[in-house]
Amino acid sequence: MLLILACTAPEFRPPDSTPPSDTAGDGPHAAERPVVPLADAALFRRASLDVRGTLPTIAELAALEPDPGALEGRLDALLVDPAHEERLVDMFAERWNMRVDEVSLSSQRFDVDPLDEYGYLRSVEEEPLRLMARIGRSELPWTDIVTADWTMADEMLGSLWPVAREAGDGWQVATYTDGRPANGVLATNGMWWRYATTPNNYNRTRAAAISRLLLCEDYLERPIRFEPANLLARDDLLDATRHEPTCVGCHSTLDPLAAALFGFWNNDLFLIEEHVTYHPDREFLGAYYLGVEPAWYGAPLTAAADLGPMVAADDRFVACTVETLAEALWRRDVDPVADFGVLQDLRTQFTEGELRLGPLIRAVLDTADYRAGTLTSDATDADAESVQTRRLVPVQALSSAVADLTGFTWDREGWDQLDNDNHGFRTLAGDVDGESLTRPTSDPTVSRALVMKRVAQSAAAAAVDADFATDGERRLFGEVDTTDVPGSAPFDAQLLALHLRLYASVPDADRLASDAALFSAAHAASGDTRAAWKTLLAGMLRDPAFWTY
Repeated sequence: MLLILACTAPEFRPPDSTPPSDTAGDGPHAAERPVVPLADAALFRRASLDVRGTLPTIAELAALEPDPGALEGRLDALLVDPAHEERLVDMFAERWNMRVDEVSLSSQRFDVDPLDEYGYLRSVEEEPLRLMARIGRSELPWTDIVTADWTMADEMLGSLWPVAREAGDGWQVATYTDGRPANGVLATNGMWWRYATTPNNYNRTRAAAISRLLLCEDYLERPIRFEPANLLARDDLLDATRHEPTCVGCHSTLDPLAAALFGFWNNDLFLIEEHVTYHPDREFLGAYYLGVEPAWYGAPLTAAADLGPMVAADDRFVACTVETLAEALWRRDVDPVADFGVLQDLRTQFTEGELRLGPLIRAVLDTADYRAGTLTSDATDADAESVQTRRLVPVQALSSAVADLTGFTWDREGWDQLDNDNHGFRTLAGDVDGESLTRPTSDPTVSRALVMKRVAQSAAAAAVDADFATDGERRLFGEVDTTDVPGSAPFDAQLLALHLRLYASVPDADRLASDAALFSAAHAASGDTRAAWKTLLAGMLRDPAFWTY
């Protein structure tokens, strides 16, 4: 495990200060963005995928047509959709890099059925994500993510963790019973199993994770300036972190924060009880091993329970939350100079919304960057680099959208093939693995196209087989039966419905003719209407118009 040795403190500008004078007024955000906004239907499709992970229904799209003001109300409705909470879990998983394929203790240590290994991993890793998503969905103050005296647990965690869990299936509110402090995600086993430490790292890795995730300040990105000989000449590297000038710049704040986490510090890495249970009696060991008292950037912590409230009171926590949500929805990194004005506006709206996540997300949906459809003719190359007008649909949103659309989930022996790399294709599709890949792919790749080919073929087959096997309500093929062919009214109506459902757009005559020709060719080759629909639908799902927005 990495022992962070040395770095110099970066130049720091308080969040409320203005940009440097030589850059004030510069950058794409200083004036109107050189973009043309998306049409209402396309914007609603983008927002629907981002906020709830599903495509708009034809009825929802139709409701936008007669009323030009209907879009804003529809966007509001997305935030109260039950699917929003699940989408928040995916969004935070991408940013917090929680869904890795290995945790501190393997499922075999708990005698978990090997067929449940994937479920075991996701239960452990999603605990803090579920807590954040429930707080966000419930419109509680966002500061609760570091001050809540409860967590979330499913049946798996209810049997593994020392928690009292509310009755019910799936994820329910739970409370730890081992005396740990009320520090929200900072008091969850899932958090510290993901961001583990070693006995000699003394929680420094965990302290760095807190700074990166909650303050958007990454110790590992600070410049390191020291003479190797100065360190090699020392017998005690721990002493160097306290007295070597270049080391003190980081460790003067990192080590006091690490000292506050010793209730989660394990003496034995192989005992289950060491990993599962909090150890209040070890809280004082931070000062002993690190030689510093627990503190939050110079402010003393009298007890471990002070950590969460101290984070919540830090202005950087609010600023980081705004940056995190903007990046997640803009699908790009924020630029601290070019985006300064917009971020300040978002922060103001977040604060005026009593630090509730819903108003912040809604404010991001209103930004020019989020609504950008195309660049104007006077846009510069720099504008083209900084504005994402066409974006890859996040892999997990794509997966949930396909499941909702066709009923198909890519599951193999209990493993979601788009949500793991041990047995699946998550990173090939462009998602993060939380370790070697920590940012999603922003550009189309050959591997994503190949993954989409397999998804499209399987999903199309599942949708056609299911719909044509029932006389009841169908997912996609409600307009046709096995006798309808190109040129018939039902076929034409079905083709239009598929375009609306998949792309939220009305096709032109050339596209309709092209689709009809593909159907006819497949039908001629197979003599089977269902096989022809599978071919056409698979082609439509492979179209970049489907997996981009």
